[in-house]
Amino acid sequence: MTAALRIQQIDRLPLPTLRKLSKLFVTYATDYALLDAFYAGDYRSPSVRRALAKRVAQHPRQRDVLVRVLLEQNTRWGLDAATQANIEALRLPDSVAVVSGQQVGLFGGPLFTLYKVLTLCRLAQALAEELERPVIPVFWLAGEDHDYEEVAALTVLKGAEPVTLRLELPLPGYAGAVGRLPLPASVRDLLAALEALLPATAFREPLMALLNETYQPGVTLQDAFARLLKRWLPGSGLVLIDPDDARLKALARPLFAQELEDWQTAQAHLEHVSRSLEHAYHVQVRTQPTNLFLLEDHQRLALDAFGEGFRLRGTDRQLSRQEALSLLEASPERFSPGVLLRPLYQDWLLPTLVYVAGPSETAYWAQLKPLYAWANVPMPLVFPRTMALLVEPRVAQLLERYKLRPEMLQHDPDHLFHELVRQQLDGELEAAFKAAQQQLDDMVARLRPVVERIEPTLGPATEALGAALRHELDRFEGRVLKAAKQREATLHNQIARLHASLFPNGVLQERVFSPVYFLSKYGLGLIEALYNDWPLDPANLHIVYL
Repeated sequence: MTAALRIQQIDRLPLPTLRKLSKLFVTYATDYALLDAFYAGDYRSPSVRRALAKRVAQHPRQRDVLVRVLLEQNTRWGLDAATQANIEALRLPDSVAVVSGQQVGLFGGPLFTLYKVLTLCRLAQALAEELERPVIPVFWLAGEDHDYEEVAALTVLKGAEPVTLRLELPLPGYAGAVGRLPLPASVRDLLAALEALLPATAFREPLMALLNETYQPGVTLQDAFARLLKRWLPGSGLVLIDPDDARLKALARPLFAQELEDWQTAQAHLEHVSRSLEHAYHVQVRTQPTNLFLLEDHQRLALDAFGEGFRLRGTDRQLSRQEALSLLEASPERFSPGVLLRPLYQDWLLPTLVYVAGPSETAYWAQLKPLYAWANVPMPLVFPRTMALLVEPRVAQLLERYKLRPEMLQHDPDHLFHELVRQQLDGELEAAFKAAQQQLDDMVARLRPVVERIEPTLGPATEALGAALRHELDRFEGRVLKAAKQREATLHNQIARLHASLFPNGVLQERVFSPVYFLSKYGLGLIEALYNDWPLDPANLHIVYL
């Protein structure tokens, strides 16, 4: 396929230039050697990749069961020939996987979810060529997460204002796996509200038709998300996996049983590595004594260690260790791994060579190396997903007009506006006031020795007079600048628009906006255009000019 849309240009901005990224993540992406002790190996090294691929492929797994489940699941969401071939390739003893995952966000989640998938697919393609073995892109649908608020909203840009729409909770009081939730009838009203917010372009109608087709009342949040993702990336060979499956959890019984029986060892490992991290960086996930949940009655209840057994958090119910193990044997689907056990569950099932991670994930993977050794599972390499900033043509024009770089919009827009007003006055105002300031300083310098010859005690008073005059001069400069600002209302609005487009609410665009906003303006061909030019370069933010 050939995308009708073409990317105009991609610039690179080093990650240290960005605000609000953790020291750990920036270090990992730009100077891996400093963190080598916490990870499985250098994700940039071909020799490391080749050696680990061999080890991962040889590790025993029940590939036939995995393939049967994946074929069934992906048939439900839209199984094309490329995906079917990739699933079947997982039977091959030399095949490995590149894996990523994310919560099943409404209408595809934020932009960074799409960026994860693009990185995943392009990296799998590159590694298959490098390693000369099948490398399968697998996306883990994190539907067992119980944080509904995190998945139930989307944000688009309306003029210069980010606007957020939220989907009502379909089942009041529900606190279980969000992926299981059926979409309520009100999703139709939400789609209508979304359509009214999107710009009227030739692409809006087909996009809304796709959203209405995939997000129908009664369909679960997870199934809707999966079907949309498949429609966005046809022919990519992307394999989706729903880990909330009784057959897959049955495969992981030994891992979950080890957590129930030997959580003390796992906890000791986590505490040790967390102390080491906290000394120089930060700890992303505060550890709990156990990392398993129980799914029941629309709830996802943490199993907290209590005496010789467990207590269900938020209740007065208890399970002995043997009762928990018996329940696991009878009903493995009722167990759900916590954030620090989920990667081990993933790699218990999949021959994972590389995990594609966002900034927060990269940070918590630094805690996992001893857990992989504890579980006797090969730990994958961690490859930071590509970070991107989409710059629309009108935004690019404004940046050029005012000689601004995109990263300048990270900062307070009013401060930037103040500086631009100064610049637009061609420096005349600033030069005039600097000259006046110098004249004041010169006057005080000449006046003080004359005054002190007459009366020595009046020297400090002369300096005080100078300070008062300088203060009044600064105040007057402020009044002049305020008058200039009032004449520059258009400039102020344009700076606000730039800030809202590139760093809404002061954070990266990719963390706020839904892809839906851009797809309504540029069409589904935008995804293919991004895929064709998508860089695999974790050390930079990629500024993509549309």
